[in-house]
Amino acid sequence: MKDSRGQQERQWQEILNLSTQMREYAEKRDWNSLQNAIEAREILLHSFFEDTTLSLQVAEKIARIEKLKEIDGVVLELTSKNKQLLAKEILKLQKGRNGLSAYTASLSK
Repeated sequence: MKDSRGQQERQWQEILNLSTQMREYAEKRDWNSLQNAIEAREILLHSFFEDTTLSLQVAEKIARIEKLKEIDGVVLELTSKNKQLLAKEILKLQKGRNGLSAYTASLSK
């Protein structure tokens, strides 16, 4: 039983580590690494909470889920902000391209 609890704790730490990495990847705009971390964490989460031998008390399970929700909230906020920034950058590039097109068109006249 003690070894099972230790394995559960190691698995939980890996879930937390992946969650932290997700936040870091979102801050760095490293979308590929973020997606990989999300997929790896999903596999661990499924295994962790589906385990019928999980000896955690309900309150502890809820606290752990709340911790993940907190980290996920930050990741979602960062990805949303970056999505808005990317949209603005694309708009600037399009305006710049239009300006260059107008400039080159005026040169050829």
